[in-house]
Amino acid sequence: MNNRLREVRVEVGMSLSELARRTQASRQTITNIELHGQEPSGFLMLSIAQALNKDPREIFFVDNVIQDLQKQIV
Repeated sequence: MNNRLREVRVEVGMSLSELARRTQASRQTITNIELHGQEPSGFLMLSIAQALNKDPREIFFVDNVIQDLQKQIV
């Protein structure tokens, strides 16, 4: 899964440790999502979005939205 988690986290000025603390996830889990495309559970996805004060689609579904729009154009 491609995502913008690291980009958004840095944009809002939150450290990896702080995001892990706020979501009750391990730092390793957040790292795996950011760097290795690990797909978070629905609950964790919502927790991350809430901690960053963002819509989950802004973080996790960017490529899917672009691909869907491209399919509609063709």
